[in-house]
Amino acid sequence: MRETICGLEIEYRIQGRGKPVLLLHGWGAQIDSFYPVIQNLSTDHTVYAFDFPGHGGSDTPSTPYAVDDYAAVAKAFMERHNIVGCDTIVHSFGGRVAIKLSSKYPDLFGKLVFCDAAGIRPKRTFTYYRKVYTYKLCKRIVKVKWLVKVLKAVGVDVEKRVKGAGSAEYQVLPPVMRASFSKIVNEDLTKYLSKIKNSVLLIWGTEDTDTPLWMGQLMEEKIPDSGLVSLKGAGHFAYLDQFQQFIVITRQFLDH
Repeated sequence: MRETICGLEIEYRIQGRGKPVLLLHGWGAQIDSFYPVIQNLSTDHTVYAFDFPGHGGSDTPSTPYAVDDYAAVAKAFMERHNIVGCDTIVHSFGGRVAIKLSSKYPDLFGKLVFCDAAGIRPKRTFTYYRKVYTYKLCKRIVKVKWLVKVLKAVGVDVEKRVKGAGSAEYQVLPPVMRASFSKIVNEDLTKYLSKIKNSVLLIWGTEDTDTPLWMGQLMEEKIPDSGLVSLKGAGHFAYLDQFQQFIVITRQFLDH
């Protein structure tokens, strides 16, 4: 199904019958990333899920989006479907949206499940900063054609370095989504965590390298009413890697 929200056509799904629960997917994912969760919960819940702008079947925005823009879409979707106050499960980037919204609108959600949630700026190493500043320097140099030729003559191909910079995830994005991604990952949401009044269950994969376990531990420390469960051996998609454990723990939290 599709509907217009915040000026964009948004793909969404409603499945099941019972107490409503909303799912917010991660960056680069879509509704079907939550397929086993939807199938399980829809046996006794009404599950709501939608594709964020620029993902799945939803329109790509014409200008770069920040977390606040995605949050506005989520809030509008909840209001449109009259599910304000519902329990919500988020993964990765969906955590950024939930952090922003719950810290400002405590009544928008019921209970929250954060699975490998993003929002905390990672610890930066010297190597990271060297790569960033080298990339920025190369971006400036590629605008000076004669200098590009000189450097190439001595074995330094700055055009190739600029083109190959960034993660594989970043490289496949269209330009507007690259700009959105840069805005999003560079915003540290740590300061909002202490303002969250909802009950929050944090579920983390011990082998998560995208949002490492220490981020979940910090969220548990900062969010007043929260508890952390780590799933041994699971990675960034802990809800898929250890699905049975995830769904049992999640149901126990949501239904009691």
